[in-house]
Amino acid sequence: MATTAAATATLGAWAGLPGAWPLVVGAVGAAAHGVGVGIRKRLSGPSLAARAAGWLLASGWSSAVIWTDPTSWDGSGWWSAFGSLGAITLAVGAGLVRADVHEEALDETRRAMHAAMTEAAITRADWAVVDQWIALIRAVAQVEVTPAGFDWRKDKSGFGLEIALPIGYASQRFQGYAASLAEAARLPVGCLVSISKARKQGHVILDVDLVDTSTVVTEYPEGFEPLSIMSGIPWGLNRVGEELTVHMRQACALILGPPGTGKTTLLDGILAGFSRCNDVLVFGIDVGKKGDAFVPWVTPWMEGQKYVQPLSGTARLPETTRQGVDWIAANLAEADLMLDALIAIAEHRLDAYRELMRQQNTKLLPVSADIPMIFCVVDEGAEMLAYQGIDPLRSRVKEKLVSVMRTTRAMGIRLILTATDGNLSSLGDSAVRKYSPVRIALTCTDPEGAGVAKLFGSIRGLDASQLTAEGSGVIGAATGVKTGFAPQPFRTWVTAPSLARDACLATQDRRPVLDEPSVRAAGDAYRDRWSPARIAWLIGDQEPAATQAAPAGGRFLLPGGRPMTSPEELRARLQNRGKAPEAPAPGGPVDQDAAMAKFLEDLGKLPEVEEPGSKPPLKPFRGLEGLRVKGGEPGAGTASEPSAPDWKELARRVVCDSGKWLGTSGVLAVLEGRGLTVNRSTLATELSAMARRGEIAKRGSGPQTEYGAPMTEEN
Repeated sequence: MATTAAATATLGAWAGLPGAWPLVVGAVGAAAHGVGVGIRKRLSGPSLAARAAGWLLASGWSSAVIWTDPTSWDGSGWWSAFGSLGAITLAVGAGLVRADVHEEALDETRRAMHAAMTEAAITRADWAVVDQWIALIRAVAQVEVTPAGFDWRKDKSGFGLEIALPIGYASQRFQGYAASLAEAARLPVGCLVSISKARKQGHVILDVDLVDTSTVVTEYPEGFEPLSIMSGIPWGLNRVGEELTVHMRQACALILGPPGTGKTTLLDGILAGFSRCNDVLVFGIDVGKKGDAFVPWVTPWMEGQKYVQPLSGTARLPETTRQGVDWIAANLAEADLMLDALIAIAEHRLDAYRELMRQQNTKLLPVSADIPMIFCVVDEGAEMLAYQGIDPLRSRVKEKLVSVMRTTRAMGIRLILTATDGNLSSLGDSAVRKYSPVRIALTCTDPEGAGVAKLFGSIRGLDASQLTAEGSGVIGAATGVKTGFAPQPFRTWVTAPSLARDACLATQDRRPVLDEPSVRAAGDAYRDRWSPARIAWLIGDQEPAATQAAPAGGRFLLPGGRPMTSPEELRARLQNRGKAPEAPAPGGPVDQDAAMAKFLEDLGKLPEVEEPGSKPPLKPFRGLEGLRVKGGEPGAGTASEPSAPDWKELARRVVCDSGKWLGTSGVLAVLEGRGLTVNRSTLATELSAMARRGEIAKRGSGPQTEYGAPMTEEN
């Protein structure tokens, strides 16, 4: 370079050329040889700069020599010229040496990267994608990483890239660049870069979306193949389109979602998964919508029992059709009974199956088709959990919900709660989140990500604000190393209204029934759960349609094969009232219903005896002012409508005619089953007043108070 510059300056000074012509030659050389050729050789920036600087500095020295006319120089001029030329030569040479060293290092890195790609089975066709993202990571995160694996999704909607981080660089730090990498790559809106830890420490996996998969519509799979709670149940799909299997044997679940996020669709998918299990029963509580969330799952049974008409163009389902949900509580009184039954079942199972657990060397109840798992699904349970008032019934339901979460895990009873908000004021108890390792936050109408933050805190490596499609959200399961998974994007199946019917009919032959020890523990609250009085909210006051003859014996079957007295048989008994029943043959079977009817008839024939301080005559009918009656407005029942019974008289008749001791919850359940809504504290006060007047009997105190028919001297 020094020789070329000196020769150019000598030629220009001898020929009298303009002083700018070496600058033109230097600029052309810097652009063509220094930059153009360097780019073709894929040289780095330092090499390109050193080559261009050599051309420009040499041409500048030559121009300066020509302009100063070397023929007029003295000795110091020559020394200055050659000294500056030597300094330029050394500087450019040093720059080129450093550039060569840098190029060698880059070549070594490329060779190592290609070796790593080869070892990771990355094909040559994918090297361009890997190189692009390695360069992107270097620019955004300012860190040198090495690829360790690469794979395309089956549908080419994205890819996964595993990289090894340098020593001393924490994976949590790198996860914070997820959103920045997505923006730097100019991905479409809705596409995520999800960064999660790999199975080897120091490695992370980038799951990159090239298409917004949350908008892909996937229907619930047909076939309803058998499942088991022990092997996990699919609840939805991940970003890759694979089923996300959730293991719920020991876990409760909490689902957050504002209205319109797809919470009902998600519940349908969960219930469909439970219906496919031969070792799961479902109890449902929906007080806010009066059981509406679970009605589709018992409609096939209602059709079989002739409470509803069959679908147009289809034959009526048989009477043996079973409910898809084993018990529904549509009001607080029924929910109170259900939770009492669950707590009693858990306590009784511990005693009944202690030897079985000892034989199998486990502290967890061995769940099977004979001893099914019970899931209590509470739709909008936050309303009950957040109650802070003085109503004893609401307070008890809240306490029992938390008690079921805390105490029934080992005995195979778990809860699934849905709510619109995850604040402590909404959930009512911090134990709800503590005992719910499976959590879902639906984000369709939650652009701020409030639900995700409340359930999962700050999630590094995931930009939940991009999950805006209906049914999409974030799911996480802290159920153990083998079965759990970190919070990740999630989307529900698209379910049709007919899903409940199809699932009920396809799985009813393999769904279990409650084990006998649990039935005994739950008592009549469970056995009579489908009696007409208890499901009046569901069937109203209607009787089964007369389009189909009653089954042999005049009985309909409740779950478990227990017969229920048909309306035709009840009418026949009323017509035969007063007639002497035929005595059963010695040693023959006894009709328990007939015996009870005979007992009540004889009880009604007993003479009334006036006692000191006996009850006063009943007051004239006062109507139902201020009460809510099903099918009418408040105050619809008045003295001019004798068909509407006085709720106080009805409550007294319920206690006296029951033939057993009833608590306030039992009386309230019957009243609500008949369409009357009465405040529990008001009912308890009136029952106590009746007991003081001698109209009914009372025993116990506080929550253990029970009421029965008044005792007389004759009995």
